[in-house]
This record gives sequence, C-alpha cells and structure tokens, in this order.
Amino acid sequence: MTPKKLLLMAHDVTLAHLGRPLQLATYLHQAGHDVTLAASAESTRFLKNFPGRTHLLAPTGKAKFIDNLAKGRPVFDFETLKRFAEEDETLLAHYQPDVVIGDFRISLSASARRLHVPYATITNAYWSPAFAPRFVVPDLPMVKYLGVGISQHLFDLARPFAFAYHCRPMNALRRHYNLPSLGHDLRHIYTDADLVLFSDVPELYDATASPPDKGLFLGPIQWSPDVPLPDWWSRLDPDTPTIYVTLGSSGDGKLLPRLVDTLRRTGLQLIVASAGAPGVTTADNVFCADYLPGDAAAARSALVICNGGSPTSSQALAHGVPVLGIPSNLDQYLNMHFLEKWGAALTLRRHELRDDIIQARLHQLLDVPAFHDSARRLAQTYARHDTARILEGTVLETLLRPKY
Repeated sequence: MTPKKLLLMAHDVTLAHLGRPLQLATYLHQAGHDVTLAASAESTRFLKNFPGRTHLLAPTGKAKFIDNLAKGRPVFDFETLKRFAEEDETLLAHYQPDVVIGDFRISLSASARRLHVPYATITNAYWSPAFAPRFVVPDLPMVKYLGVGISQHLFDLARPFAFAYHCRPMNALRRHYNLPSLGHDLRHIYTDADLVLFSDVPELYDATASPPDKGLFLGPIQWSPDVPLPDWWSRLDPDTPTIYVTLGSSGDGKLLPRLVDTLRRTGLQLIVASAGAPGVTTADNVFCADYLPGDAAAARSALVICNGGSPTSSQALAHGVPVLGIPSNLDQYLNMHFLEKWGAALTLRRHELRDDIIQARLHQLLDVPAFHDSARRLAQTYARHDTARILEGTVLETLLRPKY
C-alpha cells in the first residue's frame, strides 16, 4: 500500500486510551506510513520512544472525568465536547490526514465528518449495540446504602433513561454543528464512526458468524508501558506462586494498600504496579513499582488481580493466566461479564474485600483447573489474531474506499 498520512488521537483520560492508539501508531509507522500520535502532556513519559511524530493535546480533564464516572454523571459536558471538537478540527486541518483513528475521542464523531476525514474509533465490542451483555450495576453511591440487590433492580429500571441522559451532551454538540442526533442509547455515542475497531476477539462474543455492522475485530491490542524492569525483578523467587496486582490508572488507589496487605498474609509472592497510588507497604513477599511492563508481569504470574478493565485482563489471558477483577465502573463490569461467561475470570465487588472472600476467590482461581483451561483456550484464540496485519490491510483499505 502507498504510504498514507495517519492521525491517531488518544483521549488519554486513562492509560488504556493511550496504550491502544500508541500500539496501533507503532504498527503503522513500522509499515512505512506518515503517522502522528496526539495525546495530552500527562502521557509524555510514555511517548519518549515512539518513533513517529507526536502532538500534545490540551488537558483532557482526567480528574473530572474520573469523578463524573464514579458519580454516574455524563463524563463530558457540552462545553467540554465543543472544546475537544474545535481542537480536533485544528489538528485535522493542520495535518490533513488520509485517516483519523481515535480512542474515546468521541468528539471526532462530529469533527471528522465536518472535515470529511475517514474516521475509525477504537473501543471494546461490549459497547456495540449488536451484543446483549448483563448490565451489572456499577459502584454507584446508592450501592453503599441500598445494597447490590435493590440497586441492581433500580439500575435495570433506570438504565435506559440514564443512557439517554448521558447522550445529551454529545447530541447537543451534533445539533450545534447541524448534524443528526445519535439517539438515546449511549452505545451509539461510543461506537459512531465509519469503522469501529474492537480490541477484542469475536469468539468471546459468539460473533464469528455475523460481525456487527461497521465493526471489525482487531484482536486485543496489547501494550505495556515502556519502562525498565525494577531492580528487584531478579530477586523474585521462581518457585513461589506469583500474583500480579494492579488497579490501573483509573482504579481507586485507596483500595490498593488494603488489598495488598490481605494478599501479603497468604504467603504468595506479589508484584504490584501502584500507578502512583500511595501507601503500599513492601515486605519479603511484596515487590512494588509505580509502573511495570505488564506483559512481562503477567507472563510470570499464576494470577492477575486488576480493576477488571480490558487492557490488563487481556494481557493476563494472552498468557493463559486467570483474572480476578475488582471493577467499579460500567465498562469494567461489562468486560468482566464476558470473561466470566468464558470461564477465565471471577469478579469481586468492593464490599466483598474481606479476608475470607478474597481467600475463597484465590482458592478457586489458583486451584480449580477449569479456570486455567479456559484462560489457555482464550490465549490460543488471541494468538490467531494478527492485529498489525488486519490494521495495515483491512482497516486502511476499508477506510480509504471513496465515500465522500
């Protein structure tokens, strides 16, 4: 294929939304394309070895995003989305790419169309309206006071109205630009693009026969922070079962010290990526760093404990390692729903973070062969998907067909 000008925009409110476009940008640069990767200054430390061109975006408002997510509010208001769209159009006009690929940069739904630039979005297939997951009530404030059972019942009743409420800012942006509404299902907001790139495998969704309209499965986009192994890595005991623990950049850092303290008392070996969360106490069997190359950490572990999000869980499962997810937001619960259906993971809610429950989950995931068998089957499925090849071939060819 003739080299193309490509712009990838990472709306890096979490590390996942940086890692996926960064990995795809690396593949595309290696294939000889003229690649620009746009991300906020908060991600600078992870971009230093990217071989292509980088562009720093205005701050994405990560703290406000996390707070909105935790409290069930729309994650972006109209004024914020309008600011993003104006920044999008400036970049698109300046770089004049043949294709723009965004990760959670939902303002591109308006800006890319206005400038007639073919647009792909990176997401997970559980956000596609083509599938029917169990919408488990996330850790909204009402769960603390009403319990899971009542909260789940209320959430089932209120979810369609909540989704419609969350659609209002994006539909307001589209009205501002004289574009049609995307309706009242939040999943249409998150997947509106000329092509939707799923960082998943279709087998996980029973979607091998009929993929969703405008949807393409890339396979899990595997990325790890480009950081050196810590000094203590060589001191790890190869004969002691190891658990890799990370709650990620969007996890509740206050949970991590309590979780690590409970796990420490099991006598198992822990390697912990804190993502800067304070209060983790190291010990003879606890090794900690702010960030770790997650792929290497998962590869030497018998179990991965994470926030249930797609990036870390797919790192674990790519090595046939089961996952214990401690989710908080809806995205993480959706991911865990499908992994549990596959039989390779278990979910632990925050109110279940007690020694006896944690011990029981550890016993299941470490000692019951079925979890390891299911994780290994998923690893074999992952291995059959060549993300770089699909990206260079099918994705660009599809997007570059004349449309406008």
